[in-house]
Amino acid sequence: MDKEGLTLGLPELGFFSDDAATFERLIALPDGILLVTGPTGSGKTTTLYGCLHYINKPDRKIITVEDPVEYQLNGINQVPVRHDVGMTFAAALRAMLRQAPNVVMVGEIRDLETAEIAINASLTGHMVFSTLHTNDAPGAVTRLIDIGVKPFLVSTSLRAVMAQRLVRKICRHCKRAVTPDARELRALNISPAQAEHATFAQGEGCGQCNSTGYRGRMGIFEILVVNDELQKMIYANVGTQRLRERARALGMRTMREDGARKVTGGLTTIEEVVSITVGDST
Repeated sequence: MDKEGLTLGLPELGFFSDDAATFERLIALPDGILLVTGPTGSGKTTTLYGCLHYINKPDRKIITVEDPVEYQLNGINQVPVRHDVGMTFAAALRAMLRQAPNVVMVGEIRDLETAEIAINASLTGHMVFSTLHTNDAPGAVTRLIDIGVKPFLVSTSLRAVMAQRLVRKICRHCKRAVTPDARELRALNISPAQAEHATFAQGEGCGQCNSTGYRGRMGIFEILVVNDELQKMIYANVGTQRLRERARALGMRTMREDGARKVTGGLTTIEEVVSITVGDST
């Protein structure tokens, strides 16, 4: 992990201004659960550390339980999981709630016991951040229900889910403009009108990037904000596909679409976004 990434602002993590504004509003809420999802190595922990750094103020009591504690953050109480002495996520979470924190971060929700304690904490006035292993944002709802959480509890506690992946950034030292062909544009559903006003680029390769053309990484995101309509759908336990379709109709942008925005902004390449979002056909 890049220690410098823990104190970066949301724009440096890869958020455009509209997504940054949405996410800043979400992490400042007084209660509820916010989940960050994605496979191992997709930057979930770095994003959560960035959230904690953003809201870490003297008047806020923040406690985390992690497995393991990746880095020490000043002003935040961090508890490592120790299975050998019975200090599991669930046990640590129970103990933490007696300390009356404003914000709780659970490294990962892996089982029903941890999920139920986290949800109960969110319903009693705490803001809870955690991660979950799902491929997309709507899938997190199904995952919680699959491990045994009642749909009505998910619907009342969940504020938002953000799925993310990491893409490589074009090296700024050897960056040059390029013109993609029609096949490449179709791969990301970039229309000719969008392409006309876009800035496509790629790295030629230099000593700064070990001749790869890329240097550094950034996130591409899919943010599902739970409103009243989606809350009712979760309560009714509709399938992931219906939830996803409605969320998209309400304005949710997929990771591939967010990646396309970063391609047209000259931040990464079409090949990089397509390879990372190969399972996302839209």
